[in-house]
Amino acid sequence: MSSARDPFAGQYQTDFPTEELRRRRAAVLEAIGPSSLALVQGAGKNSTHDLFRQANDFYYLSGLVVPHAYLLLDGRSGKSALFLPHQDSALREREGDSLCAENAERCRDLTGIEEVLGTESLAVRLEGANLLHIPIRQLECADQSWDTLQRARQDAFSDPWDGHLGRVDHFIGLVRERCPKAEVKDLSPVLDGLRLAKSSGEIALMRKAGLLAARGLMEAMRCTRPGVLEYQLDAAIRYGYLVSGARGSAYRSIVAGEANAWYGHYTANDCVLCDGDLVLVDTGPDYHLYSSDATRMWPVNGRYSPVQRELYGFIVEYHKTLLGLIRPGITDAQLLGEAAREMAKVIERTRFSKSIYEAAARRALEFPHLTHSVGLAVHDVGTYKGKPMPAGTVFALDPQLIIPEERLYIRVEDTVVVTETGVENLTSAAPLELADVEKLMREPGMLASFPAWT
Repeated sequence: MSSARDPFAGQYQTDFPTEELRRRRAAVLEAIGPSSLALVQGAGKNSTHDLFRQANDFYYLSGLVVPHAYLLLDGRSGKSALFLPHQDSALREREGDSLCAENAERCRDLTGIEEVLGTESLAVRLEGANLLHIPIRQLECADQSWDTLQRARQDAFSDPWDGHLGRVDHFIGLVRERCPKAEVKDLSPVLDGLRLAKSSGEIALMRKAGLLAARGLMEAMRCTRPGVLEYQLDAAIRYGYLVSGARGSAYRSIVAGEANAWYGHYTANDCVLCDGDLVLVDTGPDYHLYSSDATRMWPVNGRYSPVQRELYGFIVEYHKTLLGLIRPGITDAQLLGEAAREMAKVIERTRFSKSIYEAAARRALEFPHLTHSVGLAVHDVGTYKGKPMPAGTVFALDPQLIIPEERLYIRVEDTVVVTETGVENLTSAAPLELADVEKLMREPGMLASFPAWT
């Protein structure tokens, strides 16, 4: 006989002890000072019946996966209050039990938050506030990162028939209207600093997310052959994510055959993979709200051509050099400088088949490119650039080779975490060496069991 299911399963996190959530909130309270309030808005309910995904900042501080929730951190008392909607009986019959204002005691136990009230009580708590900190940015939810949200916002405002205020803008406008005496400050820099260096519990989740990304790439390699469609590789990857406990992809995977790889954020994924082509796959899961980010390139026919081996082999060598130099306390500029000096020796002893390839290799070493942080979003908030990297810093290592004369874009990517002694590659299970990729591609993939796809 199976045990009864917790009616609130999936509405609260089980990966971190409540004490870790308390420490995060305490760090915010310390940052804002004893006379300030911090107010964090959760995500709104989906307009579809899709699985609800909480906003990252709210989840980071509360651990709750409940729509239309608010968290107030009071610097005056050093305590926090959670404001939740009520659930009526009709909604409960349609959707099942939800953590709500009526479950105050359960919510306090799950989060360590001292007080739980209905959302109608929030306005009273804000009365008389003089200094109010709010994250002034769009909410990161499913498949979203701060930079993509910012671009979407700019696109909306550039459209003369759009330009509407988003949910966050409307919320901040209401706060200003209802708390006219309060000075509103941006809480985002505080949260960015906290979310940059990951705890051991967060790294454990990202280690699993990294393994899933690597396994996804490996299955895509096994499934690749001439005639397969790009989206079919994506389907094989997402299947692995779902059966392994992820909610799906953290972002729409890039599956780009040959010329499509030139577009850095290609999303169509609808072309046929052809013999002789090189395919680029960039993917990562959303595992317990944490992401990873990994990219590999491999030959559709299973064997790298001499030119593919020359170009992709160079960027793999550069990638390995960077991996070997990462350590706590190093800055991005130091890392790139040390790697460039090592790779200059490689260029000198390499006979490139074209002068434009050698020129591109030299440019790759001059391009100051280390990419984004990774965490609750694949392009996570917070930046490690321009300062020593502490242990716990997680970022995507993503060297690139760009040959505009032939519209060739070559890259490889892993998600790495700086440790006390060096670096851990969270996506290392995906083969990097070219011979290992070719060997793996000789194994049968899951698409072989679908005759219509052959």
